[in-house]
Amino acid sequence: MSRLRRIVQSDRYFFITTNLGREISPLTPAERTAVLHVLDTERHRNKFYLFAYVVLPTHLHLLFEPGECGLTANLRDFKSKSALLLAKRRNHRGPIWQSRFFDVICRRTRDFREKVDYIHQNPVEAGFVRQAEDYPWSSAAHCSCRDAPPIRLDEVNLPAHRNALLWPAPWR
Repeated sequence: MSRLRRIVQSDRYFFITTNLGREISPLTPAERTAVLHVLDTERHRNKFYLFAYVVLPTHLHLLFEPGECGLTANLRDFKSKSALLLAKRRNHRGPIWQSRFFDVICRRTRDFREKVDYIHQNPVEAGFVRQAEDYPWSSAAHCSCRDAPPIRLDEVNLPAHRNALLWPAPWR
């Protein structure tokens, strides 16, 4: 299978999905907490900006801006460190995460907001909780101003208009 080249690695807002490997059992609550701890540690080490997240038993979603390290380096570091931790806890050899990840660039304000809503509603849609704010491995409680999240979110100032571009279009 050929690999698609990522055209842009930074200076954009990325919606990320990454899954556990096919034969890997779902993450326990303690493992989800550990994955969040690794995410926060890597965030401070690599200086990327985090706007929304959720860690589910079989996958996770992030909305972030990768900073200077770039998209691929940030995800490689996070997946590597979290996989080492999980493998050690499980006494497992081999990969934990799928080798690739899926990314979507948020081009407009509405895309960013839709991805935040999608991330926060994921546990509700999966039937884990009735309200997004009740899922402890998500940033939803912070966004609803109810509780402090497991990981502090970065502030973002988006244009008010839903169709506003989030970066200058190259043809303008």
